[in-house]
Amino acid sequence: MSRVFFAKSNAERQRAKRALQREKNLAAAIKSSDDDDTSVNKMDVPLAYPLSMDDQLSSHDLFQKDDLASQQQNNITFAESTSNDDDDDADLDELIRASDVNYERKVYTDSFLSIHNACEIIIKLARRLNLDKNKTRILLQGIRSLLPQNNKLPRTIVGLMKILGMNISKKVVYYCAECLTCLKTPQQMPCSHNCALNNNYRPFSKVSELTINNIKDEIRCTIEKYGNVIIDYPNRSKLSLPCDVPNADVYQNLSSTTSIKNGQKQITVMLHTDGAPVTKMGGKSLWPIQATICEIPPPLRDHKQATMIFGAWLGSHHPDRNLLWGNIIKQLKELFTEENKVAINKQQFKFIVRVQLVTFDLPALALNCNIIQFNGYNACPYCKITGKAIEKQVFYPHSPDQYPPKTIDDYRRYGASNSLNITTIGIKGPTPLTDILLFPVQISIDYMHLICSGHVKTLIGYWHKMLLPRVFMEASDYLISIVLPHCFNYQFMSLMDYNHWKTKLFRDFLLFISPVFCILFLPDKYALHFLYYFIYIRTLYHYETVSELNDIDLLFEEYLKNLSLLYGPKSELFTIHLHSHLKTQVIRHGALSMTSCFSRESYLGLALTMCHGKKYILEQYISWHLIDRSLRENNTIEVSDIFIIERFDERHLDMQMIAYYQTKLIECCAKQNILLDPTIQLQYYACYRRGFKTYHSKAYSRGGKAISYRVSLVNLKCVHSRKRCFADVMFYFKLSNVFYAFVKKYPCADLSLADGLKTVVIPQNLIERLDHYYGLFNAKQNSYKIIPVTDIINKVIKMNWCDENIYVFTDVVIDWEHD
Repeated sequence: MSRVFFAKSNAERQRAKRALQREKNLAAAIKSSDDDDTSVNKMDVPLAYPLSMDDQLSSHDLFQKDDLASQQQNNITFAESTSNDDDDDADLDELIRASDVNYERKVYTDSFLSIHNACEIIIKLARRLNLDKNKTRILLQGIRSLLPQNNKLPRTIVGLMKILGMNISKKVVYYCAECLTCLKTPQQMPCSHNCALNNNYRPFSKVSELTINNIKDEIRCTIEKYGNVIIDYPNRSKLSLPCDVPNADVYQNLSSTTSIKNGQKQITVMLHTDGAPVTKMGGKSLWPIQATICEIPPPLRDHKQATMIFGAWLGSHHPDRNLLWGNIIKQLKELFTEENKVAINKQQFKFIVRVQLVTFDLPALALNCNIIQFNGYNACPYCKITGKAIEKQVFYPHSPDQYPPKTIDDYRRYGASNSLNITTIGIKGPTPLTDILLFPVQISIDYMHLICSGHVKTLIGYWHKMLLPRVFMEASDYLISIVLPHCFNYQFMSLMDYNHWKTKLFRDFLLFISPVFCILFLPDKYALHFLYYFIYIRTLYHYETVSELNDIDLLFEEYLKNLSLLYGPKSELFTIHLHSHLKTQVIRHGALSMTSCFSRESYLGLALTMCHGKKYILEQYISWHLIDRSLRENNTIEVSDIFIIERFDERHLDMQMIAYYQTKLIECCAKQNILLDPTIQLQYYACYRRGFKTYHSKAYSRGGKAISYRVSLVNLKCVHSRKRCFADVMFYFKLSNVFYAFVKKYPCADLSLADGLKTVVIPQNLIERLDHYYGLFNAKQNSYKIIPVTDIINKVIKMNWCDENIYVFTDVVIDWEHD
């Protein structure tokens, strides 16, 4: 025997032996890993909360915890998946548990990447390219073929996931689409005796799929990623964003009245679900339950990486509310009393979970809350109004009298009945949501569907029929002439194509263009009537102080009172009645822009891109979600970065323009007593950023078709009470460590939008509110000024007015609302 062997201690010999065995295990596992299973699009997913699959249980009792072995035994995907992957990677799995060698060992000799880092790069690339499982396997094989033969990359997707420490159990439950009997496999033929599919071939289109995530893990992971702003934002939201959810009544009540002990932090969740058709599936729709955390400031809150998925349904029918929500509600109730301990910046924090609201569009509202649909007689979730039928359609006529509200006790009393034949004041029966939410207080109506793609689109249809074709064409040309800032990421389409508009076009038309448009092109009485509606919605959309909401409901009352007189009795749809409850919702939950479903719908579109093929769609979706979640990096953006921190960019600066305005700049410095040292070179900038808002200048050479150098400035001498004027920014510069903007300033004219209505009398309160959002200026009256960049308020949109050389401008207060 070797003398070296006897020279070692017993402990050293054991360590050397284990190291040699690990080398052999790794080499054997990588070498023996076969290809993935033949199912191109099947994807294994982590099982956070195993579900019992006993098909003798009722649909309401299915959400019982079970051991992993039982779930895997009953899950079809486990039964159909090949066992080669698990067997071939068993040694690799053992190695991963034994040591963290993958973080240290290189992919091949002389490589600068460890095995783990290489696998992480590969899976990130696959996600960025939105590859399905089969294409990811092809990518992995292609990369392996480019490397030396002795490379240590795994051969299979299973091995890749194990290297990254991702558990790959199954968690999709299958149901008969007709009778909702739980199926052990999608191919199972027996279901309930009364079902037409019982003991018959059941195509995959007749199988519904459900997955429920571990909610505690979803929340904890998000807290870990965004902990820095979650701790900071609730204390700063009142100054940074007064109209946000944490400053509204329900959030404040949750913070003050619930049993949150000293040292505990509150995590408040907003829920949403809606369905979108998976076109490849022939009638199936995906219904993910999305959740966001109120303590994360917007727009980070609405980013896809901050979106939690509590569960999802895929089926040809709407989801059963008890199946969809039952286990989620159970988990949330446990989190109400269970502390979540999370380390943030090496400091331990304790969190208690609360639920702020749930948001739906109208069909999903009726389905999930178990109330009458929007075309029924008692459809309002907030009050006891009863609709009236006109030619087989139900309408909700205006009444000067207020209807009694539906109360929390009403939902508790009438929701207790589970009879299919009894409906009381529109409440059909129980829903699991009432176990964690107070109805109707914590129901939120989404303004995206109700207003933007709802009533605004309907109004444009009325105007299209009302106006002469030539006038409507002129109105369309006017709309196209308006140039939007770059943050909109689009320019207006022709009004002739409004039926093909995306919802964001209706939103931006309403919020910024519609008052000017109506005054210029509609008869005065119609324009005045619309202004009541505009002020009501614009105020609820975003406000600086709660006092702006005072008496705002009276304006909508005036609009509603005259709606049928102008547009006929069939204009009084249920959606119009719901508008009357929006002020109460805003007081409870914050401005409409803070509870919008634009970002939720955007995520839904993203979720559909994660679904490939025709089978096992839900497995893929939830797998990619969990993989994306594990790959997220911690957020490094602070609250100040969103609202306060200033940055300047000198790239793409047009030096010829700088030289052209040098003489005027020197003259302005002399007039404003700003000392210029000719021996010091000024530093010029093309763009200015304050938080997430970006302002361009005319000297920015890559502005494109969008215009973001038009801004509003603080002007205490302005003739209007809002004290802001219009300006074009030429460029930015720094002098003596102070940042300035060189602007072409246009003082406001002593005019109002109301001056455009000659034949009607406009109430003073309406004029004042209109002047709060819109200013007018004369293009011939201007002067060059040097101002501190802090005087810049917002980007603005400029529009033509009926008088020559007179223009209208309005502020873009929120330029980050998701589309």
